[in-house]
Amino acid sequence: MPFVVIGGHALNALGFSRHTGDLDLLVSLGSKSKWQNLLARLKYVENQSDDRFSRFSPTQIAAWPIDLMYTDDHTFAKLFAASQPKDFGLVCVPVIAPKHLILLKLHALKNYQEHRYAKDYGDLLFLLRQSQGKMSSEELLACCEKYASKALFDKVSKDLGSKHE
Repeated sequence: MPFVVIGGHALNALGFSRHTGDLDLLVSLGSKSKWQNLLARLKYVENQSDDRFSRFSPTQIAAWPIDLMYTDDHTFAKLFAASQPKDFGLVCVPVIAPKHLILLKLHALKNYQEHRYAKDYGDLLFLLRQSQGKMSSEELLACCEKYASKALFDKVSKDLGSKHE
């Protein structure tokens, strides 16, 4: 079943040393029941679920918790096509493109969660610094206005310096 690695493991694959305690995957909403069945067979317990997100906990202490983020089939196909294969040692898996991870971080920052804000904001700054020349100030503003807020754009611009003023 197709998936794209997002979250902390994606950041690690893109060169940012980020501690993480779970595995975050982006999957198609159309495949939700297949993922639920697979994870149940692997002895995972579903703790939270809606049409945007599911959280699964392992019954064995040595396994990673798994979070699935769902998107519509068309959007998933675009994100999957733009993903980049990355080597994780024993496997090579698709990792979300940096620009798309920026958009996910903007969305996460819009939906403010105090316990996650500093981590997500730091991730965003790293991604924007690594994408030199790939996102203009105008493009970042448009993305902030669409996925977060103008206030976030102003804060990011200030913290990044003249690159996004």
